[in-house]
Amino acid sequence: MTPAGLVSKSRAHFVPAGARVEHAEDAIHIISSNGTIIHSAPSSKRSRRDSAEIFSRAYTDGYAAYSYWGPNPNTSAIANFSTSWVVPEVPARADGQLLYVFNALVPTSLDTILQPVLQFGVSSAGGGNYWAVASWYVNGPEVYYSSLYPVSVGQTVSGVMTLQGNKTSSTGKVQYSYNSVFSGISSTSMTINSNELLTYTYEALEIYTTSGATDLPTGKTTLKSINIVDQNGQHPTVNWTPVSNTAEGFGITVVTNGGNNGEIDLVYPSSGSVGGGATSVPASSTTVRTTTVAPSTTVSAPSSTSNTPTSSPTSVGAVSLYGQCGGIGWSGGTSCAQGTCKVMNPYYSQCLN
Repeated sequence: MTPAGLVSKSRAHFVPAGARVEHAEDAIHIISSNGTIIHSAPSSKRSRRDSAEIFSRAYTDGYAAYSYWGPNPNTSAIANFSTSWVVPEVPARADGQLLYVFNALVPTSLDTILQPVLQFGVSSAGGGNYWAVASWYVNGPEVYYSSLYPVSVGQTVSGVMTLQGNKTSSTGKVQYSYNSVFSGISSTSMTINSNELLTYTYEALEIYTTSGATDLPTGKTTLKSINIVDQNGQHPTVNWTPVSNTAEGFGITVVTNGGNNGEIDLVYPSSGSVGGGATSVPASSTTVRTTTVAPSTTVSAPSSTSNTPTSSPTSVGAVSLYGQCGGIGWSGGTSCAQGTCKVMNPYYSQCLN
């Protein structure tokens, strides 16, 4: 299990300390510190599934609550994106659930994601009934991860992604070098080189095989000190777009907009919340409390929004309004009984009017 859902073991790759991920147009390589190619896989421009189906329990698998900003409308690229939060309490019940809390950078194509991730449960990187952190990079069905490092309840963790530089190849292609790391935990460092500029920022809660509210922390997790800095050293104007599965009791509150010291609350369901069969709802149904730090501007939804789901269907059947119709790891219906299938993020497409 990974932040891309369930993938085969052969597609989940450990990136050793000092190694880097080289993402070219047609292939992805893990290259050791001495320049040796450790592993190679084809590059993917679309998501697909090659493993067994995930059978969710009371709560729907995938993104339960998230906010995004982008694509970056400015000519100056995002050079640094950081977020801090306190490791929440251990869930009251541990029965195989897998929880992820993270900030992330995503390209305009939405076909990859770089993310420093706090997890509870067992993933391809390891883990157990405790919280731990690692950096992840996902491209289609291929998943890459750093060492997993255990952390303590109440500890403050800071996920940091940095554009380290860029270079132009002999063929004229620009390659961008990014690093993801948890501040002060060097073993979580992962460097990736890609032909794609990362233009979207995300703050998210992602869940798998979660039976009910007692499989989750209580209350909320506050994502704070959210800082976005461009290559000119400026904080861009940022207005977050929030989306959450309110039908199952999840919530997200934008406390402070802006690229400097922003704040977002991820809200967990109460013990009385009803799960099962519900799907996420439009962002307009999400509670938003906003304190504007930078001048307000209109932020468009992802430019990749279309009627085309992000994965190849393996089953048929019309999806109801607000139901999931695509995304990384999705093998259900991709045609909407009402509305059209809109791409919400790399892992989730939804039937909307």
